[in-house]
Amino acid sequence: MNATTPSISIVIPNYNGVELLPKTIESALKALTTSGITDYEIIVSDDASTDGSLVLLEQEFPEVVLVKSERNTGFSGNANRGIQRSSKELICLLNSDVHLGTAYFTAQTPLFDSEETFGVMGLIQEQGTFALQDGAKLPSISRWKIESNKNEFSNARIPTLFLSGANALIRSSYLKEIGGFNELFNPYYAEDVDLGIRAWRRGWVLWYQPESHCYHAQSTTINKLPPLHVRTIAKRNKHFLHFLHLPNGFHWAYVLQVSIKAIFQSLFGQRIHRKAVKQFYQALPDLIHERRKFNRGEQKFNLMDLQKRMHKMEEKRQTAANPS
Repeated sequence: MNATTPSISIVIPNYNGVELLPKTIESALKALTTSGITDYEIIVSDDASTDGSLVLLEQEFPEVVLVKSERNTGFSGNANRGIQRSSKELICLLNSDVHLGTAYFTAQTPLFDSEETFGVMGLIQEQGTFALQDGAKLPSISRWKIESNKNEFSNARIPTLFLSGANALIRSSYLKEIGGFNELFNPYYAEDVDLGIRAWRRGWVLWYQPESHCYHAQSTTINKLPPLHVRTIAKRNKHFLHFLHLPNGFHWAYVLQVSIKAIFQSLFGQRIHRKAVKQFYQALPDLIHERRKFNRGEQKFNLMDLQKRMHKMEEKRQTAANPS
């Protein structure tokens, strides 16, 4: 790969985003041209929208590759359809409510000179106010728990546990080799964390590059859903993540812990925990299969090694930046 001028597929998963798509596509085109990217394609993977998204794309953006689904599957399934359709060296996964900044890819593409690089994400700011929203994700990992959402707004490039699904630039061959997103996490939440952990455990590296800015224009899809349903899915998928990646034996201890906790919490009327655990048990055969399949595959690091490796990389960077 010529890392200074690679080819890029921008994949935009869409569901009822007719009001968001025009500015998102326009920002993507501007980011590509101002970054000197001449070989590119824009793919919109549509998850059975009912709001006129398809008509808009066919009439106003005929150059966009449209991938249609007859049924709504959720983020992972929708993103994976776009990933499979892509044909370029790098894939930029871009939410329909995120606008890329000028020359967005300029500071990111050189990182793919290293064969270790799986992907890169930029700084996410709130549209209009420019408030900081998402930066590098620094994990706190033990044999019992994975805490993954602590933001680190470093001014320098640093490792990140996972790439936000809103603006991830990923090496296409690695993403397809690893199978894209795990569709057990449909319809949304934690699929990007799972992908990041799987990539790190394969021996690849994920970066946060704060020189690249993008802007979140506020999601409209999840905000329209019942809050209880959204919270239940978030908790369920948190259980999925722990079961798939905690060390042998500790994953079953985690299941026992959350099951007992759900029983006590339901006695006090907090039924969300019981619902999440019930859905977890319904998916348990598939989770066992996925865990065994991944553990049988090629991997260089376990979960505990992952955090140590990230810390060593950051210590090395700081030493290089501040030699004594």
